[in-house]
Amino acid sequence: MSAGPLVASGIGILLLVVTAYVLVGGTLATTEVMVEAQSNLAMYQEARMRTAIEIQNTTIVDNETLSVEVKNTGSEPVVDIQLIDVYLHIGNAPVYVPYNVGDVNYWSNMGIDPDHIHPRELDPGETLTLRITHEKDAQPTWVQVVTPNGVSSSAYIR
Repeated sequence: MSAGPLVASGIGILLLVVTAYVLVGGTLATTEVMVEAQSNLAMYQEARMRTAIEIQNTTIVDNETLSVEVKNTGSEPVVDIQLIDVYLHIGNAPVYVPYNVGDVNYWSNMGIDPDHIHPRELDPGETLTLRITHEKDAQPTWVQVVTPNGVSSSAYIR
């Protein structure tokens, strides 16, 4: 009896075992990634539910500057202040106002009051003052402030 069929059968069985190992390993890795993504999504949704902001006051400083006071009324701190999005309604459409870039249509952080715990973060109960510059004589009528996790507040400018 020759050893050829035995060797071929052994190699075939070895290939089946290796293939099964690779498939099971890939399935386990995919499952682990999906579970991690699901738990991260749940964590972000919980943080979003605890986040709340409210525009307390809007003041037109001059023909091209607007001051907006935003209070954190939730229980979750807003850590990345520069990632806040600001929109102004000028004319017929809302205009996105980026953070601290350019000469016109940008916003800057004028300070947080009080800012004793976690400096430079908007903790619950603290008020952030934004200075928004816009085109001269543009007369914005509405402002919206959106946190990095998607919670927003808006107010008419009086």
